[in-house]
Amino acid sequence: MDKVSTMALYVDSAMAFFNDKDRIDQYPDIYLKVLLTKGNQSFLANSYDEALDYYYKAKKLLLTTGCDDGDLDSKMATIYYKQKNYRLAAQYLVEEYKLTGNCAQKQTIQQVFFLKQSALDNAGFAYEKAGMLDSAAYYFKLDLDYINDMTNKHVMVEQSVASARFVVYDNLGGLNMLKGDYAKAMEYLNKCLAIPYNDADGLRITPFLKLAEIYYKTGQYAKADSAFKKSRELLNRFYKDNAEQDIKWNMLYAEYMFKKQQPVKAYNYQQNFIRLKDSFDNAAIKINQLNVDRELNTIQQRQTLIELKRQDSIKQLYIVCITFAVAMAVVIIVLINRNLKQSRKNHKLAALQNEQLQTTLAELERANKNYIRIMRVMAHDLRNPLSGMIGLATVLLDEDEFSEDSKHMLQLIETTGVHSIEMINELLKSGLADENEVIAKQNLDLKALLQDSVELLQFKANEKDQQIIFEADEMPVMTDVNHEKIWRVFNNLIVNAIKFSYEGGTIKAGIKVTNDNKHILVHVADNGMGIPDKDKDSIFEMFTPAKKTGTNGEQPFGLGLSISKKIIEKHNGRIWFESTPGTGTVFYIELPK
Repeated sequence: MDKVSTMALYVDSAMAFFNDKDRIDQYPDIYLKVLLTKGNQSFLANSYDEALDYYYKAKKLLLTTGCDDGDLDSKMATIYYKQKNYRLAAQYLVEEYKLTGNCAQKQTIQQVFFLKQSALDNAGFAYEKAGMLDSAAYYFKLDLDYINDMTNKHVMVEQSVASARFVVYDNLGGLNMLKGDYAKAMEYLNKCLAIPYNDADGLRITPFLKLAEIYYKTGQYAKADSAFKKSRELLNRFYKDNAEQDIKWNMLYAEYMFKKQQPVKAYNYQQNFIRLKDSFDNAAIKINQLNVDRELNTIQQRQTLIELKRQDSIKQLYIVCITFAVAMAVVIIVLINRNLKQSRKNHKLAALQNEQLQTTLAELERANKNYIRIMRVMAHDLRNPLSGMIGLATVLLDEDEFSEDSKHMLQLIETTGVHSIEMINELLKSGLADENEVIAKQNLDLKALLQDSVELLQFKANEKDQQIIFEADEMPVMTDVNHEKIWRVFNNLIVNAIKFSYEGGTIKAGIKVTNDNKHILVHVADNGMGIPDKDKDSIFEMFTPAKKTGTNGEQPFGLGLSISKKIIEKHNGRIWFESTPGTGTVFYIELPK
């Protein structure tokens, strides 16, 4: 006979002993321990209603015979939470908070703190699950106030409450997300991530996922990308303990890809989500199966013990046991069948969604091509009236009969027209170009190409008394590129450096082969006004809102860096920058050698 069966026998014998109420009154402490043991056994066997019955009896006895420290309330709250009765679970957690620390037990101040703090936080979370958001907010705030009060009184040091503060900030962030207050949610989540917590279990995954959801819902795609990436890295490190978070990550990322109009990727991640969820549900079914088997074995063992005492009832006991086993087997078969039907339904739904996504993708491609075709015609036709306007303004400027104010207005018309034609030309070369166009490449000396660009643009730099310094060794740097497009990138970067540098400034342009002899690195550095931090994420966007006039009032179009990025990526390279406002900016280009 194993230890579990032996303990069950002793507990059953003890319960039989206390059938007489006089014995309960005579040995209340022993009866309390027996009730708790019986309740714990029922809880471990997932017989929650039976466990609650014993815990209620134990609590009723405890109120008349001893001191209630909230431990039983915690046990009952756990059961109600597992039964998804979140409101009742929350009420018992609040009761646990009120009673914890009231009894003269050997508990340290720190232990009492963590028990009370945990009860408040769990109560808030249970109210949130019950849909009572105001009650949830109240207990989360009460938890935070309790943490602050204990640290201000120097009962607890800040380092020891880091995890508790981390969790309550995370919960407040999630609560404000549910309320639709994204600004408040981001404030709490950023406070949460700012806590110097040694992440050894993936605790930071949840706040990063919540931030990612807020960012993509509010259109902050760069920040959403970063949050998704960080949460993915943590999931890869701590997957074993965060399987449910991995399912949520795939679900949110599929929604994010669809919002970014990338239906193919959205479909792939949605398939991952369905696969992981099915796997998780199947694992839960297996766990339940194991619990059922354990319960059956326990019943059979108990009935075997009774059989030894009561030989006359052996047939009846076997019939009961077999009937129960058959009933449980039927229940299991029904659950498995229902799960299989749900799985097939999910697969059909996924196939339908895939078909819809493919149709949407084709329609988007057609719409995009039509849009580009129309915009090309419009941009091309706009150049003719603009050229006429510039010509008329130039002719009228040569006439002497106009006043100085009139000539100034004509000069504005001429300048505006020139800038407009320049922008149209840039659009025709870049944003309205065919993205599927195959780039013709030649084997060129990039060092010579960059040097030619420096020498040509030195004349433009002379207008602002600037000097362009070329930094490179004597060896040629050969690679396959498109001459016209790479020339345009070099010119864009150097012209920007001239535009945003002050008079008398120095600009450095250089090229070298990396140490691994696999890449070519080009840099263009200035000591100009620099790029503000708020503009850094959008600097490469087409028609970026980050565009600024030059140091001498030069007109910006906000197209050059976007064009350059597309060209470099077409060459399987990358472009990036480092900038300090007021000090200067360095742009880097890396191309395969």
